[in-house]
Amino acid sequence: MARKAINKSYSQLSDELTKIIEWFEGSEVDIDEALAKYEQAMRLIAEIEDYLKNADNKVRKLTEKFDK
Repeated sequence: MARKAINKSYSQLSDELTKIIEWFEGSEVDIDEALAKYEQAMRLIAEIEDYLKNADNKVRKLTEKFDK
């Protein structure tokens, strides 16, 4: 299954994930909400991985271009 294009910055994705982690660290965690937040966190992690892969590819292309 192909992932959708990334429309957020790395900082935005990271901030969202941080908020979820902080929520889990709170004292009162509802199991139903925890499941939903876990799914959201997994999607954010996948988006962050895609973002970093795209950034790595751009750096490699630029490096190849300027190394010639």
